Amino acid sequence: MAQLCDHRDELKRLNTEVLVVSFSTPGPARAWLQEICPSFTMLLDPERKVYLAYGLKRSWLRTWNPVAGWDYMRLLLSGQRVRGIEADPHQLGGDFILDSKGVVRLAHPSKVATDYPPVSDLLALLNNLH
Repeated sequence: MAQLCDHRDELKRLNTEVLVVSFSTPGPARAWLQEICPSFTMLLDPERKVYLAYGLKRSWLRTWNPVAGWDYMRLLLSGQRVRGIEADPHQLGGDFILDSKGVVRLAHPSKVATDYPPVSDLLALLNNLH
């Protein structure tokens, strides 16, 4: 999310709004967004209706596995901060791009906790939609 925030100006030029969906409670969710990218909009989904609608899974095995562990280790070794786990550590997320008519143009449900598409791929798709 922080890498995407670094491209706020390009997202604005592409008339793109980033919506962050969280099942967290308001206080921790607001604090997280303030730290990561306060210019993004957050929607709270404590019942996880959006997560279910987009087929996002909960999985112990996909959260605590060697791939995710290695990804976290690389983050730490590169000097990046890894936030503590808040709420449900087994809920997987995803990245989705919807066009102005609500048509899903990209669906990337995370296979493991650290699985996100490269920001360059997201920006390329957004550029192609304009």
